[in-house]
Formats: sequence, structure tokens, C-alpha cells
Amino acid sequence: MRLNINLASRKYEDVRQFFLRWSVAVGVLAASAVLLAALAGWSYNRSIRSGHHIKELQQQVAGLEKERQRLIDIENSPANRDATDQKRFWNYQLAKRKFSWTQLLNDLQRIMPSKASLVSVQPELTNDRRLMLKVLIGADNRDDARELVQRMEASKGFHGTFIANELAQGKDVRAGTPSVRFEIDAEYIPPKLLQPRTKEGI
Repeated sequence: MRLNINLASRKYEDVRQFFLRWSVAVGVLAASAVLLAALAGWSYNRSIRSGHHIKELQQQVAGLEKERQRLIDIENSPANRDATDQKRFWNYQLAKRKFSWTQLLNDLQRIMPSKASLVSVQPELTNDRRLMLKVLIGADNRDDARELVQRMEASKGFHGTFIANELAQGKDVRAGTPSVRFEIDAEYIPPKLLQPRTKEGI
């Protein structure tokens, strides 16, 4: 009888299979590391380029702001005060040609709540040639003023409307005058500017 006896003190291991698996794992890890390094480098370069671009834009904005301030200083200088006043005067005159008191009052009366009344209207032309109105109305309560604000906002000619101030006053029962006055601020765009240009007017 022949007996096969293994006298080795350690369990048999397939070293070749181990090194094959180990090599594959190391290769995958190395490829992942290279890919991550490439992505990190690309992200870093992109952030650097974005930073340079943002810095350039900031410099351009600062340059434009500096130029704007220089022009404002020139315009407001004592030597140019007469020319600036004349320019503002003629700009105001040109804007007034597009402004009709009759049209404005008709627009306000058309949307005025039944329990409110128009007291006064004060137009003002801003530096950027926007026509701002300070409308003073009389009403019995704040709800009437809110209703007028809502109607003004719903119309095409008024924008940015809000109640700026509330002035209480005594009420004459016999005359039936409102007990509260409200100041309403709004931007007014005349109907001429709202109408689209025709081919002949281009």
C-alpha cells in the first residue's frame, strides 16, 4: 500500500492566481487615480480661467464706473453748468410734449373708486427721463386708496404704484368731504409712448 502524506506546515495557496488578481486590482486603482487627477487638474484650470475672467469683468465694470463718474463731474462742473441746465431744460420740454394733462386726468378719473376723489397731481421728470407722479386723493378709508393702487397697477399707463403717505383731516359732514388724504406715487407712461410705431414712423 502507498500513502501520500503532505508534510507542509502551511496551507497550499495558488500564488499565480493571487498575483493576477492583485495586478488587476492595482491597475484599476491606478487608472482611477489617473482619472481623478486629470479631473482635478481640469477643474483647477477651469477655476483659474473663471477667476481671471471674473477679474477682467470687474476691472471693466470699475473702468466704466470711473468713466461715468468722470462724465458726471464734467457735466456738473461750474464751467459747464449753463450747458447742463440748458440740456435738462430742453429734455424736460421734449418730455412735456409727450405729456397731456387732459389724458392723465381722464386716465385717473376713469379708474378712480366711487368713494375717492382726486385732489391734486404733481408730475416730476427724473434724470433718466421717467415721468413720476405724486397723486393726492381724498377717501373715507385706506381701502379706497388700496383699490386705486390696484387699478393703477392693472392699467397700462401706471407702474410701480404705492401709497407713500397718509394724511388725516377733519371731516365736514354737511359737505361730505373725505376724512383722509393719501399720497400715491407712481410712474406714468403717456399713451403716445405705449402705442407701437408704425412703418411710416420708423
